[in-house]
Amino acid sequence: MTTWIDLAVLPSEVSDMPADCYVVIDVLRATTTIATLFAGGLADLVVTSRIEVARELATRDHRLLFGEVHGLPPDGFEYGNSPVAARDAEVAGRGAVLFTTNGTLTICQVAAKGPCLAGSLSNVSAIADAVMGQERVVLVCAGNAAGRRFSQEDFATAGILSRAILRRSPAAELGDAASIAMSVSSGYDDWLRVGLPQQTAASPKLIGGSEHARRTIELGFAADVQFAMQPDTSTAVPRVVGFGDGWARLEAS
Repeated sequence: MTTWIDLAVLPSEVSDMPADCYVVIDVLRATTTIATLFAGGLADLVVTSRIEVARELATRDHRLLFGEVHGLPPDGFEYGNSPVAARDAEVAGRGAVLFTTNGTLTICQVAAKGPCLAGSLSNVSAIADAVMGQERVVLVCAGNAAGRRFSQEDFATAGILSRAILRRSPAAELGDAASIAMSVSSGYDDWLRVGLPQQTAASPKLIGGSEHARRTIELGFAADVQFAMQPDTSTAVPRVVGFGDGWARLEAS
């Protein structure tokens, strides 16, 4: 049973936060894309913080190539960092590579600290179930600007996930940041139960109205933002099963 839930507002905080399990959150859009790829039957996924590694692995291992730079697919990539595109892609039984500027970097950094999962609203219930056997759980916001700046949408998502974990382990204690995140995202409770984000004003304000969401919409990916706001579209629990310098490999249960 979980006894402690804490929250790293930025990835750099993790160095001082020991845990039995870490959950990286980059709801717009990397961890949503990851959950969606595994929902589609992806065999495994290598995430990397280096674009040259992504290209090399895709060529060498015949992997599908997903990713973004400044929100858009780089030259030669088959897909962007789009959960909607991931949902529609034929990925069953395939391997893939994902390169992004925030979420994959954070996963690669956190993988060296201990057991690491990729969480989002898309798989919020599955993640909350998966961490029940871990005493100390730390949720890690990927943030913006390569993890150097606060992300409203990741913070809100971490609050929603904290509340989902707490419902399963009601005796768990909360760190200060997790407590605040739960408070600001408390309006999501009814929405999560019925799966209708339009029922609460908190939904567009905290995620759809974030700075990152506005930029994503301006780039033409409004459908991705709407998709990322939907809870439990995936039952996948992506977890790191291997890592090295600048890369991590995930499989899902």
